[in-house]
Amino acid sequence: MMTKHEFADWFAAQVQPRWPSWQVNAIVLNDWYVALGRYDAGTLTQAVRQHKIDDDPIRPSIRLVRAQVRRIAADAMTRPPKTEPPADMVTGTEFWRQARTTFAWQRRITLMENLAKLGPQFRDRDPEAYDWIREQRTAQAAGPAAS
Repeated sequence: MMTKHEFADWFAAQVQPRWPSWQVNAIVLNDWYVALGRYDAGTLTQAVRQHKIDDDPIRPSIRLVRAQVRRIAADAMTRPPKTEPPADMVTGTEFWRQARTTFAWQRRITLMENLAKLGPQFRDRDPEAYDWIREQRTAQAAGPAAS
């Protein structure tokens, strides 16, 4: 949310130049702030740019700008991010596939011991190591009880 001073600066830089003959007073500026002040400057600027000056070349419509801002904000919330993951990024599935095929047995056991503490939902990461850990724990639990 912008402060009133930030909003007034944004308004002077983005709205007034697009409608130069429009005379703005403190009441009008406050109305715009109340209606739009909670949005960030980038979203507001985009909405003002998209607002059709043809609708009223004398002054902008706060109703139309607010509708544009709401649409832009809603689209931003539902649109997936445009950034692509780095090309050298390894997914969790790829990591565990590599761990199962290239890591030494002891290293696999070390990795899985911490996950095994959390529960069986992690078994699919390395089923062989997980089962071995469970067998060891079962044997340890049964060993002292049998003595």
